[in-house]
Amino acid sequence: MEMTENALRDRWDAEERELMRQIQTYEACTMAVLNMASDQLTSLHKLAVEDIVSTLHRVALDLQTELLYVRLEKALCLSKVVVSGNR
Repeated sequence: MEMTENALRDRWDAEERELMRQIQTYEACTMAVLNMASDQLTSLHKLAVEDIVSTLHRVALDLQTELLYVRLEKALCLSKVVVSGNR
């Protein structure tokens, strides 16, 4: 059973929104750690802070890559639906 064009679009739109929310959350957490580090009166362990920020950044990049593939899949599949619908 094939999904309709609207159902496909809705599915990809929902997936896209979810990934964007996750990316925004990771970016907000990264900024919170950076702000906390700059506001910290006592010395933090520099390598630990770098590791935390790097990990958050790496996950955000992975999510951005996943978002890119979702957008690509959406564009390619929807263009197929349009092309096959014009026949």
